[in-house]
Amino acid sequence: MTGFCKARLDADPRLQPLHGILRGDAIERTADAHVLAGQIVEQGRQEAQQLLAAAREEARLAVHEAQARVLEQAMRLQQGMDAAMAELLEQAQHVVAELAGVLYDRLVLETTAQEKVAAGCRRLLREAPPKLVNAVLRLHPQDMPPPPGLPWPCEGDDRLEPGTCKLEADSGEWRADFSAAAAALRQALASLPGMQAAT
Repeated sequence: MTGFCKARLDADPRLQPLHGILRGDAIERTADAHVLAGQIVEQGRQEAQQLLAAAREEARLAVHEAQARVLEQAMRLQQGMDAAMAELLEQAQHVVAELAGVLYDRLVLETTAQEKVAAGCRRLLREAPPKLVNAVLRLHPQDMPPPPGLPWPCEGDDRLEPGTCKLEADSGEWRADFSAAAAALRQALASLPGMQAAT
């Protein structure tokens, strides 16, 4: 028989089973199994891609939800800080207004009679026209003598309240009352927003 076979066919070593060479029907089954295995691998790859896409979407949603929570917490924190700042400013406004009122009252109390008269005379110098005819400055007798440097003669007038300066001339009359001006300014201070709660 050896003379009849002139050539030897070598089979691919991968096609050789443990117990001999595969036959045609086995090779066919192997080819079908190979196609089926490829389909299974492709299906597994598609499922893996779907799972990966789903995981990415879940991760994106989780990140979005976390960002939304952080943003909401930040907004609540900002609102709390804004409320605290508004309360602090309101308290500071009351403290400043109260302090301004106390300092103003102290300043008025510590102002001497001569300083009050001098302030009234300065006001008259600003408000009265420069060339008055028959001008006379009138002060309460306790406020005499007048401050130096005034362009008008001065007379005592006990009808005036202490601290009041009255300038009379042919063209009109001007009056400066330190106590009335101080009371008006104190009333204006009291009407400020912080002063209403402080007083």
